[in-house]
Amino acid sequence: MAFFQDAESFKTFVQLNNITQSEIRVIQQYYKQNQHYECPVIVIALFAVAYGLVSIIAVVGNSMVLFVVKSRKRMQSVTNIFIANLAFSDVLLGMFSTPFHFQSALLQRWFVADFMCKVAPFVKSVSVNVSVCSLTLIAIDRCVAVLLPLKARFAKKVAILILTSVWLISIGSALPEAIYYEIENRFMLEDLTDGKVCLPVWPTHKFNISYSIVQLLMQYVIPLSVISFSYIRITQRLWQSTFPGIKSGLHRDNRRRKNMKKVS
Repeated sequence: MAFFQDAESFKTFVQLNNITQSEIRVIQQYYKQNQHYECPVIVIALFAVAYGLVSIIAVVGNSMVLFVVKSRKRMQSVTNIFIANLAFSDVLLGMFSTPFHFQSALLQRWFVADFMCKVAPFVKSVSVNVSVCSLTLIAIDRCVAVLLPLKARFAKKVAILILTSVWLISIGSALPEAIYYEIENRFMLEDLTDGKVCLPVWPTHKFNISYSIVQLLMQYVIPLSVISFSYIRITQRLWQSTFPGIKSGLHRDNRRRKNMKKVS
């Protein structure tokens, strides 16, 4: 995205370089021809419909999950509590993040309320952290159930305490997005008008790198490692196990063969 700080800086640039109106039009044409984000109207319409459906399905579908778990006590198992927590984080993402990020990426400007510039990235980060942590907890719970079936699993109170900790950690890790995302007025070269953009203004480049690494570890590396290990162990245990019916049938056939040998 090529832009000046404001209209005055562009006028100063034009005056200092003696740029004519025809040259400005040539610059605009060249600029538009080299924009990687530009695409046909039909593609934009399809993306808009797709994002709209994703947001609606995320909100409606996950709200139904929350209603079922809340209204039926027999559905309030530890695993379902984790699933409900995952559903709630997805509802937040569909309501307060996805639509706003889509309009910003599509229009290359920020047309909604200024405070949403901080809310949308913050909610996105919190929701993603909570979602991956919920998936990780579900994987651990299933792994314990398969590998240690006689051992007590998470109690409901323990599960709620764990989820509370997950939310607190997720909110804490997402605070930099709420603090450093800001609205800036920029001069857009493609149509020679001022516009608002929502951008992170990090205090230092080192802070940006450090924060990105922390988010990468929390949202991808650690959850992926734990989930992969859990399901690999589950697969190994199931692969090595023999079903009781098959085992007893094999034992019966072997015993019958031995008896036949004795008779003969």
